[in-house]
Amino acid sequence: MTDELTAQARAILAANRYAVLGTATPAGEPWVSPVYFVNLDFSRVLWLSRPSARHSELIADNPRIAVTVFDSTVPMGGATAFYARATAAPCPDSDLAVQLGIFSTRSVAEGFPAWRLNQVTGEAPLRLYRADITEAWLLPADDGPERRVPLPL
Repeated sequence: MTDELTAQARAILAANRYAVLGTATPAGEPWVSPVYFVNLDFSRVLWLSRPSARHSELIADNPRIAVTVFDSTVPMGGATAFYARATAAPCPDSDLAVQLGIFSTRSVAEGFPAWRLNQVTGEAPLRLYRADITEAWLLPADDGPERRVPLPL
């Protein structure tokens, strides 16, 4: 069963382009933001954001986030989703070229231009962020009540 659930989770991540990031203020007030994402299996999620974006500012104060990826086009009762807890931050310079290459490969596959380092460094308005996943779950597609099944990392 674990292989089947892992395959379902991978299929959700491969078929969907946007993740919802859940962040919080220091007082615990929630904030959610959709972002175009690229995942590295269940270990990491990458996205581009402005450091001045609300979720980026909240990540700077509190790097603990939640991530949800789901297909909103399925009919009621057919929902399936990938959930994760993660630690997020701007991608460090030491790993930026490699991680941007991974992000860029998916972007190109979607018909967008390749991303270059000068587009996410210096005076450029965007930065590459990464979230290292610490826990992950799958909401399997079935007709029962919501149940999150832990995924192996």
